[in-house]
Amino acid sequence: MKHHIFLIIVAAFLSACGGKPNQIAETTTRGNIQVASDEAFKQMLDAELFIFQTEYKDAKVKAVYTSEGDALDLLMKDSVRFVVIARKLNDQEKKFFKDKDLNPKETLIAYDGLTFICNNSAMDTTLTFNQLKMLFAGKPITWKDLDPNGSSDTIRVVFDSPRSGNARFLRETFNLKELPSNCFASKSNEEAIKYVENNPNAIGVVSSNWISDPDDSLTQVFMDRVKVIGISSKADPDAMNGYLQPYQEYIADDSYPFKREIYIVNCEVGTRLGTGFASFIASDKGQRIVLKSGLLPAVVPVRFIEVSEDF
Repeated sequence: MKHHIFLIIVAAFLSACGGKPNQIAETTTRGNIQVASDEAFKQMLDAELFIFQTEYKDAKVKAVYTSEGDALDLLMKDSVRFVVIARKLNDQEKKFFKDKDLNPKETLIAYDGLTFICNNSAMDTTLTFNQLKMLFAGKPITWKDLDPNGSSDTIRVVFDSPRSGNARFLRETFNLKELPSNCFASKSNEEAIKYVENNPNAIGVVSSNWISDPDDSLTQVFMDRVKVIGISSKADPDAMNGYLQPYQEYIADDSYPFKREIYIVNCEVGTRLGTGFASFIASDKGQRIVLKSGLLPAVVPVRFIEVSEDF
């Protein structure tokens, strides 16, 4: 009889606790969640995740790397807490979330530069903005058309995915409904780099995140395998004043012509782990990680210098 009474008391206690006596409440630094990102920003987000989870041992954040379009699909299906993409939500997407009584928070976290790369055998590693416009107009162009010493091979342009932010940004920049037939998609930024490495007639389009971190071993491998193309600015379409690569300083002063913004779009309800991780990325420490990864932080990290008054 006493045994039965004990079981009833335990059952009542477990019922009052939701049946999970060991469950720990989720906070901004504790829990288990999933987020998604355009694969273009994998290097940066991996670095943020490593430091965040090192500092907060009870935080488990899984990142899904996919295309911009697929990441947004996951957000709309409530499969992830937030996404990292290279744009804000459009009106149709905002309406979708509003109809579900959700108000996504959009946080600018960084800037990058869409980067053009070529094979190591290329004689010329510069393109004017007007030459790029001609290339994306779909006209067959050879390296010889751009440089008298170039080959007669027709140039092909490879990017990461048809639904990626890279592809969308190209369409918007050159006012295209679809990319022309001389452009095709691989499976990722890494695959695009590999294709350019093995095909002298190719030009690749990747995020500067993949070629900008001097301390990342993978970046160093890629930079040994391909060359970054210098591009003239929109204000100087025929390169009378030279060419620019997607370095932080040229992105910061808006002279690099393919600068874009990177956002976290957060649909988390309440203030939980997703909000905590997003706030970490936007914090001074998180912005220093953005800077170290080779991108331009949205907020320039503050550096405090102690000045001695002893003269």
